[in-house]
Amino acid sequence: MNPVNAISFWFARKAQLWLAKKVPVVSSISLHRKNIFILPTTHGLLFAAATILVFVTAINYILSLAFALAFLMVSVFVLSILHAFRNLQHLNVRAAGAEPVFAGEDATFVILLQRNAGRFHEILELFFPKGLTSHANLLDGDQERVNVYLPTHRRGLLKAPRLRVQTRFPLGLWCAWSTLDLGMSCLVYPAPVASTMPGAVTASHSGKAESTHPGTEDFHGLRSYQPGDSLKHVAWKNLARGQGLKVKQFVDNVDDRFMLDWEMYHGLDTEERLSRLCYWVLSLSRSNVEYGLRLPGVDIPIGRGDAHRERLLSALALWNLKVAHDQGREHGGEGTWT
Repeated sequence: MNPVNAISFWFARKAQLWLAKKVPVVSSISLHRKNIFILPTTHGLLFAAATILVFVTAINYILSLAFALAFLMVSVFVLSILHAFRNLQHLNVRAAGAEPVFAGEDATFVILLQRNAGRFHEILELFFPKGLTSHANLLDGDQERVNVYLPTHRRGLLKAPRLRVQTRFPLGLWCAWSTLDLGMSCLVYPAPVASTMPGAVTASHSGKAESTHPGTEDFHGLRSYQPGDSLKHVAWKNLARGQGLKVKQFVDNVDDRFMLDWEMYHGLDTEERLSRLCYWVLSLSRSNVEYGLRLPGVDIPIGRGDAHRERLLSALALWNLKVAHDQGREHGGEGTWT
């Protein structure tokens, strides 16, 4: 680590420790003077520079109107601080959960904003570092649900970093904000990858799902020719139509019970196996077939239903994950993964 990164890491670490003491982890919080911070924006700094320029001009040329304009600009600048602070003061922020998503999708954290009687909050911005900004206003209703999004890149349990709630109300000269750790997390399933496998599942003419394995009984579909395939299974008509060299696949029906097994994708790495198993969990759940899952150290018996599907998806998401992959929360990054 070079000296610049080391210094940056040290300051980020100290800032996070200070924030942890100033604004600890809570599921619900009311904003007040001890957890609201305020600084001028770029426009505010330019406004301040323009005010100084007008004031210096007024002194040099002894212009009464210039003095009046300078004092007016100072008043606006100071009053903007009070309005920006008041726009966040007594705002109640509460975590309302997050639904599981698949890797690559945006995790959606639901935030509940509430106002006290007689208070109004306008032009609010909520976002995580590296996430999209969501906007909200509390003018008519007493509360509002806001979805705040965070990108996901891999499976696991994503612990959200600190949420930033800020406002530039009323003139954009000052930014008042608070950084909150609401203790939220989102379960991220493996990204499903469509694939074929031994014991694939097809739908019968009656609409009932049936388990099958490679065989000679029923035509299952076409796949690309591979060296060593029997020439008697080559789809010559498709080749004559210019559709490339394809091979016919045949399967034998077994029953309507299926056990997904880690060894079905022997030779692939961990994430590729989990993604293909995830695809088949989703496919089987839509077919209403009974199915189970067997991973190293995990054996979930055959069953069906939404609760069973969620149990299998959770097992795939959390399998063999024991420690955090990064320290995103400490650096205010994308979040901590476990």
